Amino acid sequence: MNTVYRSTVITLIAVLCGGILVGAPAESRADDEWIREAGDILQIALPVIGGGSTFFTNPEPDQMWDKQGTKQFVYAYGTAWGSTYLLKLMAGKMRPNGDNRTSFPSGHTMSAFAGAGFIDSRYGKNWGIPALLLAGFTGYSRVHSQWHYADDVLAGASIGLITNWIFVDPQPGKFALFPTVSADGLGVQVKINGGGGADGETEDERPRGPSFVFWFGPAKVIDNHVRSIADNGTPFNLADLEGINDPTTTASVSVGVPVGARSQLLFNYAPFEARDRGSYDKDIQFGGELYPAGTNLDSAWRFYDIYAGYFYKALDNKHWWVDVGACASLQGSYAALSTEDQSTESIIEDIALFPELALALGKKFGRFGLEASGSGFVLKDEWILDAGLAAIWRMGRAWDIGARYSYFSRKIETSELLNEATYNVLQVNVSRYW
Repeated sequence: MNTVYRSTVITLIAVLCGGILVGAPAESRADDEWIREAGDILQIALPVIGGGSTFFTNPEPDQMWDKQGTKQFVYAYGTAWGSTYLLKLMAGKMRPNGDNRTSFPSGHTMSAFAGAGFIDSRYGKNWGIPALLLAGFTGYSRVHSQWHYADDVLAGASIGLITNWIFVDPQPGKFALFPTVSADGLGVQVKINGGGGADGETEDERPRGPSFVFWFGPAKVIDNHVRSIADNGTPFNLADLEGINDPTTTASVSVGVPVGARSQLLFNYAPFEARDRGSYDKDIQFGGELYPAGTNLDSAWRFYDIYAGYFYKALDNKHWWVDVGACASLQGSYAALSTEDQSTESIIEDIALFPELALALGKKFGRFGLEASGSGFVLKDEWILDAGLAAIWRMGRAWDIGARYSYFSRKIETSELLNEATYNVLQVNVSRYW
């Protein structure tokens, strides 16, 4: 594999892995206050460094101010902030700590990734990768301090990166290297003063390279049944509580890596979290604790799906496409109940690895497309099903936008937890191709 191509692929996968790490559940402790404070500092410092650097980095020997860089930073950072503020108003999502309803997306994470993304897009990966690592720590700090869910952070990071990919070009004099894939193998296209943003090649039909896809939208829980296994606990439905975040707004990210003219590896991270409160009209035995009927309870539920798979385009012509695939899916579950005063609390979490098969059938209408798809598995009394319909608009070689309705259902029983959940998801997506 070409070195530049490999570098681009590794960078994209690193961004995805960073999203997984910053979204990992973490319990905040008083002696970890420095983590929150460091995140507060970095969400300001990174964009200040990014934007401020434009006043000292003009490659012309008789000038200091990179005026074009300043202009692009203002466009990218301003668009990121405007998008984030609008989504906060639309989503109205309650924060994990219950402070207010501005949880989605994470503004701290967006700001940090917008600054780091500008450094990466404008001045290269020698500076960009360290900046992105610091931005990832900012996202971690927001989950750790109970100010955001994992999907809030994933959305903030994606917005910060995408706006830079739209508006920011490498500094004049730097090479922009774009990986390509064809029937003859892998290659790279070299441009000077070319863009990290949309390249305007709307009629270019060259095969696309690596991809980054950001999905976001509301998810409505239908049922969410939970039972602890070790103590033969009471089955109960988390959907019977007040539903303070139902529907909730969630997000996911996919990274595609072509390995041939018709095939690709796909990596996906989809966290889904909710907290709620309420009471049950029966005694609940869960995690070794008994919660009497009528007790006011707080609940927390996390589900995440991390998968890696191989997908092959079995058919692709002017009118139709058919994709088939197989993947390994890591399904994580976390369920917690506690009394309002936290005097009684029980937490159960577990993970399980399952195989999945996938099939997608699409119909083309010029630049528009409609797709029906499904993935999952069935094994005895356990299953995973993700079925949906999508509309796709190919804006150009570098960008797609679309919308998808999904019906998701799963029943998984591990040694610790039985969880049977069903929900509807309506998401829009922004896709960037290289």
